[in-house]
Amino acid sequence: MSATALVERLAGRPESFPGALLLSGPSAARLETEARRLAAILLCPGGDPDRRCDCCRRATSGFHPDLFLVEPQGVQIRIDTVRDALAFGAGKPYEAARRVAIVLGAEQLGLEAANALLKSLEEPGRHFHWILTTTRAETLLPTIRSRCVAAAIALESRADRVAAWLSLGFSEEDAAELAGLEPPAQKDARAALEEHRAWRGEILLALQTGLSQRRIAPLLLLAEALARAEPDRTRVLTELLADAATAAGASGELLKHRAVARGILELTRLLPSETLRLAALKAADVPADNRRGNKRLHYESVLLQLLQF
Repeated sequence: MSATALVERLAGRPESFPGALLLSGPSAARLETEARRLAAILLCPGGDPDRRCDCCRRATSGFHPDLFLVEPQGVQIRIDTVRDALAFGAGKPYEAARRVAIVLGAEQLGLEAANALLKSLEEPGRHFHWILTTTRAETLLPTIRSRCVAAAIALESRADRVAAWLSLGFSEEDAAELAGLEPPAQKDARAALEEHRAWRGEILLALQTGLSQRRIAPLLLLAEALARAEPDRTRVLTELLADAATAAGASGELLKHRAVARGILELTRLLPSETLRLAALKAADVPADNRRGNKRLHYESVLLQLLQF
């Protein structure tokens, strides 16, 4: 059975939902959306298929009294937060027939916090369910993985995301740009699009200034910004470098960021395509350690290496 089929089967039978489910995949935003959707299904008293009832809306927004969210504080999920979740799970439901705790970014569990989870993952009780999400399942303790039913959540295809934005009335150009954002259904899509364009412009300006003027400072500032950014934002650097690597000998229609083709072509005049291609590959290979300092060093290495040409 495919991972998608497994998740849908579990969603269709809340009464047989596992005590602990581990959702993994490349998109933290999509994993969170899926975890909240499943939590709403578990907590909904009427089984609303559209998830529009008051209970489902409160669950998906994180304000249901029988839902507990465990999130990283800084670079780690602390043991105190896990203990609060355990105490929550031991209590009786307020409204629903069961209780749910979602652990977002489970790869950031500290060792003590991870060990504290183990017994509850194995025996959470009849009315309590854990839903864990992770973009790096391989870094979790084997004992945690072994106690969870695992399901991988793949990214939607770019074509599907473009079609979704088109159906909401966006132009083809805007839909193509929004297709690179996560999640593909934001509350304020217009603002998200403008934010995306501004961020892309900042990356291009830093690259153009640093490389054309042989200045380190703009590249170091960009590395610091990338270290703080979410994956859907850091991915823009990789895509711009990849576009520049192919722009010299390819049609502009093949570029992911056609709207800034002129800026991309300027990069091709500053660096050879092979250098840009290797930089794109290296930029995409972000270290597994989620500490901000390590991410900053990673992006510094990518960007400063471009100055060595």
